[in-house]
Amino acid sequence: MRYWWASQGRNYETAIEEGTLWSCPEADGSLPDDRASLKEMKQGDIVFHYFGPYVRAVSVVAEEWQDFERPSGYEQQEGESNKGWLVRVYSIATGLQIHRDRAAALTASGEHNGPFNEAGKPQHRYLTPLSDEEGKALLAEAGVSAPLSSAGSLRGLPGDVWGVEEDDPGMTTIRVEQAHLRKHLLRGRQNAPCSICGEDLPARLLIAGHIKPRGKCTEEERMDHERSAMLICALGCDALYEWGYIIVGEDGRIHAGQPAETKRIQDAVDVLVGHLCSAFNDHTAENFAENSRLMLAV
Repeated sequence: MRYWWASQGRNYETAIEEGTLWSCPEADGSLPDDRASLKEMKQGDIVFHYFGPYVRAVSVVAEEWQDFERPSGYEQQEGESNKGWLVRVYSIATGLQIHRDRAAALTASGEHNGPFNEAGKPQHRYLTPLSDEEGKALLAEAGVSAPLSSAGSLRGLPGDVWGVEEDDPGMTTIRVEQAHLRKHLLRGRQNAPCSICGEDLPARLLIAGHIKPRGKCTEEERMDHERSAMLICALGCDALYEWGYIIVGEDGRIHAGQPAETKRIQDAVDVLVGHLCSAFNDHTAENFAENSRLMLAV
């Protein structure tokens, strides 16, 4: 995951409302680095949208670049072509007012072609890559966060179980993933069913959980809501699935997994066994099978 600074003018509202970033070569056909950087953006990257004098929004890259005709709202400069490239983003925070003076203090002004010059004034650049430190500092300033699952995970057990390192203590990466997955899984609904028990519950009680342990997911899989994630309730299903007491079989139904240590756990498992998992389909079957293999091997 990388962090980007996007300096925008009148096209700011279009970028946020439509969820787009667009660029093209200059009128003479040249392609400066700050425009070409659009093609370096990857799914899951974080973008800070600056429209003077404030950083006004934070978004996440949803789809990488594609050839695209100039969208409405992107003013054409004299001599510019209408053929260019578009990256799709979705907002995770809007209505921010991080003043440029504060933003300049949090970034390396005048260094590495950053967003500000040595005088603390914004550079005339469209896109500027930021360091991890700068990105995390701006996220903290913006107060960007999202609900986390139990055990502070998105289907990720402690590192000593799976032999992987835990995320940064700030949990920035996990928060971004959770915001991304919840947005696509909930699709704007205030209530939705748990994929395991089937109960229709308020969104605040539903977690965007990874189908197989987060530590076993690639970066791409961690953001793949269609194949790698499901909505699961915080009323017990999340913990039972996360710790392997229940698994989803090849028939798409809930099966007992790890032996229950207490009668209460066994009773909770028995209630769910036989239920059809609503998240099971041709896209997710492989990840459910991998999760079952891992859980039963512990």
